[in-house]
Amino acid sequence: MGFLDRFARGRSSRRARRHAAARERRRIPSFREMHARMRTERAESKLLETETRIHQEAARMRRQMRPRR
Repeated sequence: MGFLDRFARGRSSRRARRHAAARERRRIPSFREMHARMRTERAESKLLETETRIHQEAARMRRQMRPRR
């Protein structure tokens, strides 16, 4: 292997990595990935709604348990 071959090989792999990164950025998500993301978002929103309901219920219970003067 010659001196210049080492540099040419190193440059080409860097160039290939850069093109792979650009390709990955432009990639369109598959149906399975989009569906999984949608399910995750739906589950997160449901969890937030549940948490809000729990806090509202706890606040209501605290108001009811307060001794009246």
